[in-house]
Amino acid sequence: METESLACMLRQFLADARAAVILEDGAVMFEMARTRYSVTAQPGRCLLHLWSEERNAVRRVLQAELKGNALRLEVLRFGQIRPSRLDIFRDPDRRTASARKVARAMYAQRLRQVLEGNLRDWRLVQLTSAMDLGRSFGPVYARGLLKRGRSAFAVLGLGSTETGAAVDASLTFAILWMDACRESLAGKLQVEGVKLIVPRGASLVVRARMARLDPDAAKWHLYEMDEREGSLSEMDCADAGNLETRLARCPDQPAVRERFAASIAQIASLSPAIEVVAASAAEVS
Repeated sequence: METESLACMLRQFLADARAAVILEDGAVMFEMARTRYSVTAQPGRCLLHLWSEERNAVRRVLQAELKGNALRLEVLRFGQIRPSRLDIFRDPDRRTASARKVARAMYAQRLRQVLEGNLRDWRLVQLTSAMDLGRSFGPVYARGLLKRGRSAFAVLGLGSTETGAAVDASLTFAILWMDACRESLAGKLQVEGVKLIVPRGASLVVRARMARLDPDAAKWHLYEMDEREGSLSEMDCADAGNLETRLARCPDQPAVRERFAASIAQIASLSPAIEVVAASAAEVS
């Protein structure tokens, strides 16, 4: 396929797939909702540049093929001679509809067990993941109500098989669900706030957002749930400092630059005003 045709196909597909997920050799590499990109067509080569807060990648695209809702690319990394495969899936959730339905039904059942086992002072009186288009609720989120006397909490949770974008958006839907509960139960129960449950290790973005909500408007509770262990851990949204640190081995800068000298020179010829950073012994940006 000609370079210009490759670039055109890439631009068109990516422009229409802002919720896509990108896999390289079967592993998730980028979620387009959190990623920026550029497609450059040069004589004899098509370059795809992807970057997010977590990583940066440039691939030379050799071939492209549409496969249903996915674009399959044969790409070449700089400094490599063997091509690898890059798959761009328009739908971030690549499971079949029946598989999604089964997984969500199993999660709802597990969520009920975990809530009843960990929040014994409260009684779960409602739990559903049914579609409610009138309020923009889909099957991604399980929605419930915890009751104790005349007090209640709206509950919203999602399983570990859902996308990162769904996790990040969960707080918005939790607020909408709390508002719906307050409206329907006005005069019957006092819905004090919301208990939002996300998968283990996935609360970082939600925690930062919840920390900035008005504490006088509602009580905001955030939990991480381990589906396998059946545990529920409440997160401290006020704990937003830089407390998680790690030491990384400092790469030998001259050795890395020498190893990738040809690739660096190639990029510099296209854009002289560049800054070269050795991210590791096997990667430069």
